Amino acid sequence: MFGTARTSEFNTVVKHYYPAIVFFAEKIIDNHAVAQEIAQDVFVKLWEKEQSFDNDTSIRNFLYLSARNRCLNYIRDNRRKQQREESIPLAPIPEDDITNNIILAEVWREIELAINTLPEQCKKVIKMTFQEGKSTDEIANQLNITESTVRNQKARGLSLLKKSLSDKAFTFLLLLI
Repeated sequence: MFGTARTSEFNTVVKHYYPAIVFFAEKIIDNHAVAQEIAQDVFVKLWEKEQSFDNDTSIRNFLYLSARNRCLNYIRDNRRKQQREESIPLAPIPEDDITNNIILAEVWREIELAINTLPEQCKKVIKMTFQEGKSTDEIANQLNITESTVRNQKARGLSLLKKSLSDKAFTFLLLLI
């Protein structure tokens, strides 16, 4: 896929998949900072790869498989270290957990893309609510707007997201509230 407009195409792939890959990795290793490092490593590996990808599915499969492998290596290395220190046996991660985490990451990617299409003020309020976990009064104070404006922007954002998201993705978003 990465041809003459390689940098532009790569940036588009990173923009669309980075949050989902971080989310996916964090679900496996339960450490946001390490998940970000793993996602960065995966995209570096993608950039360095000489192979062309035929379609979006090939890229997505490569990213998730690479992220999964890096997470498993991270867990293995940490468990080995713990095992040496505490004699804890290694336990594999069930394949169903990996599959479920890929599904959750894809839903999260859909939500991220939809949020980024919202009007600017609405997008800020929705991101602060769902991604940063801020309350209505915290958002109002930070954006220097009234609490009723925050509530209105949330309602507007949810209404727009309901129209653009699949039922599964919107339900997942509501569960984050």
